[in-house]
Amino acid sequence: MVIGGTPASAFPNVGLNLYAAIQKQDSELNKQKELEGFKFGILGSIEFKTANHRFQLQWEGVLSRIKGEAALYERCSASVLDCPPKLRQWRELIQSLKGQPVKIQLARLNKSINRMAKYADDDKIYGKQDYWATPLEFLNGRADCEDYAVVKFWSLLELGFSNDQLRLAVVRDTRRKIIHAVVTVETGGKNYVLDSLFDHPVEQKYVLKYAPVYSANMNSQWAHIVTRKIRVSYLNHLENGARKRVIPAQAPIAPGAVKVMDIVDWS
Repeated sequence: MVIGGTPASAFPNVGLNLYAAIQKQDSELNKQKELEGFKFGILGSIEFKTANHRFQLQWEGVLSRIKGEAALYERCSASVLDCPPKLRQWRELIQSLKGQPVKIQLARLNKSINRMAKYADDDKIYGKQDYWATPLEFLNGRADCEDYAVVKFWSLLELGFSNDQLRLAVVRDTRRKIIHAVVTVETGGKNYVLDSLFDHPVEQKYVLKYAPVYSANMNSQWAHIVTRKIRVSYLNHLENGARKRVIPAQAPIAPGAVKVMDIVDWS
């Protein structure tokens, strides 16, 4: 799937309006003086809410099946009796992370879930393509990228992250030329990516090889546009934000001396 050349049929929710949306956003991005305050979507994209996206059935289907399993999750959390070992391991992980600092929660959750299953394609596991697995199915020990993302998304909800902070995102890996799935988490004014390909949560600006196609949380879905112009504007936005962190030193400046700048660490 090539984002810049995607046909309107790939976005049935907006159809011909997709091109109008691109033209409108390109027009806005050309007005550099008016760009301040412009809000980019996840992973430096332009995003807009959607319905009837081609990934909607998979997402709504897996959420429905998770809700059907939720009572078992709760019983396993309350008692180890009749609780399968892998399910118990997942429930104990969530319990151990409650009350921990956010960065510790994200790091330990991502690393631990990445080790709970081995990668395998859907056709080898389920005999069909593009099957989105529930946590119970994931814990059978084989999974593909969206299965890791689904269990991480649900785990973060159970840890107390709000629905508005989270997205399950289907992205195009522009380097490997494949479709992939990750979870994004907004916290402290930054977006972090939880990925099955690396254990540490990564701030989104470091993984702009990912061009989002679709994202969703429990009650909303988004389609995304990523063009070269949008991505360049996003990088300029990041650079301008970094410049704002540079402030003049407060110490008196001697006549003729070169001014020294202090760098404010906002990490």
